[in-house]
Amino acid sequence: MRKLTPNEHKFLELIAKVGGSYCPGDDLHPEAARALHELVKAKRLTTEHTDAGPRYHLTAQGAVDASA
Repeated sequence: MRKLTPNEHKFLELIAKVGGSYCPGDDLHPEAARALHELVKAKRLTTEHTDAGPRYHLTAQGAVDASA
């Protein structure tokens, strides 16, 4: 399992603090979008497609990493 970048770890912490899911909407900085995509590839987040855009949910591993 690869080590998380500081940005990725911060995203996991923030998503955990708001209840485990996050829908960023359309005004997402490209670097933030890239970090979220990498977390999905690393299986720390899953995505759900909604009318407001993608909603990201913590996986079990993402929740463990967020609390570390």
